[in-house]
Amino acid sequence: MVMQQEEKEILKRHMVDACVKVANSCGCSDAVGVLRGALVLAEGPVSMDDLVEETGYSKSTVSANMSTLERLGLAKRVIVPGDKRYYYLAVSDPESLKKEMIINMRQEIQLIIAAMNRTEEDLNSCRDPCHRTRERVGHARSCYQHLDLLLDLISRYDTEELIDLLEQDLKNRSQG
Repeated sequence: MVMQQEEKEILKRHMVDACVKVANSCGCSDAVGVLRGALVLAEGPVSMDDLVEETGYSKSTVSANMSTLERLGLAKRVIVPGDKRYYYLAVSDPESLKKEMIINMRQEIQLIIAAMNRTEEDLNSCRDPCHRTRERVGHARSCYQHLDLLLDLISRYDTEELIDLLEQDLKNRSQG
């Protein structure tokens, strides 16, 4: 059954708007969101030429922003037998998305922890370091170390196992 044009426009309006908001919240351009939305709604692999046509962006804008989506683990390049053009698919399986989210979050966390460590070293070299400043740095580092541990634990389970464990815990808490 082929989707009507009106249905396509409704889906596109809501999905693309949401993807643009998510992209912007992560510091990415509107184009990243528009392209991600287009991929999520696509019925199969989409060529770069089709993305250019659908979005109205230049080929260089599509190429650069598709590279961003690939780097974030939200899109993947695929091969269509007999065709030399680039094709893309949205990454839609929970395990792949979880893995990429964890990788991106851990990179951020580890950068911040390293900065906290360097900050503390620099504070130690001050003649009269402020105790409150050291406490704030120590507290912030502890927070990020806990987040790093949480991500490490989450990464040890697949998505279904995590859901089962958390649902069981909620059930146990409500009974106890």
